[in-house]
Amino acid sequence: MKKWSVLATGSVIAAFSLGFQGAASAAPTGATARPTGCTYQSNFSNGAMASCTNSNGGHYKATVLCTRQDGGGIINLDATVWRASGWSFVYCPALTTFSSAGIITKVT
Repeated sequence: MKKWSVLATGSVIAAFSLGFQGAASAAPTGATARPTGCTYQSNFSNGAMASCTNSNGGHYKATVLCTRQDGGGIINLDATVWRASGWSFVYCPALTTFSSAGIITKVT
């Protein structure tokens, strides 16, 4: 019985001197944040373009709303490729007109 209590006491002392795992740890390696410094705009009235100055490990892409000319409503299209730098482009398809531009961001 005494042997077990010495082991238990040693474990408690080790836990306090080494710290409980995850109690106050820093962010894991490779942690990412949302991009910052982002802007988006119309691209020649038929699409959208978007860019961020700092990716912070995250990604972004342009999105556009296009109005169907046949009265069928609005189409929401996103660029197919997530970007970490440079401009992202997306265009309205034929028989639609540009309505508005935007940007989508993610942390990974």
